[in-house]
Amino acid sequence: MNFRKLAAVALIFSFSFFAFSSRAVADDTTMQATFKDTVYGGLIGALIGSAFVLLSNNPSDHLEYIPTGAAVGMIGGAIYGIATSGGTKSIVEIEHNKVAFNVPTIKHTGMFDKTTNSHETVGSVGIMNFKF
Repeated sequence: MNFRKLAAVALIFSFSFFAFSSRAVADDTTMQATFKDTVYGGLIGALIGSAFVLLSNNPSDHLEYIPTGAAVGMIGGAIYGIATSGGTKSIVEIEHNKVAFNVPTIKHTGMFDKTTNSHETVGSVGIMNFKF
């Protein structure tokens, strides 16, 4: 994949992620943790990309490994941050007359099917959460 395409995908992903979080305030620890994971992922990806540049035969020919590693690391860090956010979030949450749009978390539940006598894992996503 071309570096410009990969960088564009990373930017679009980052902007869409932050655009759908309306409660991005200083006291929102979930958003802070996800942002930190994204930044750390980018830094680690850039370091790994730099290591690959240094290990190659012609380092000046492979400088695109650094931003590619950073982009992949940011995407991985954001996915890790969302997956370990701690709470199950719905797409829309309404609490005390405040509406928040979130990136939903997928909840996996193990079930036993008696008809087929097998275990299955079922994934679900909350669409709306309303707190009184």
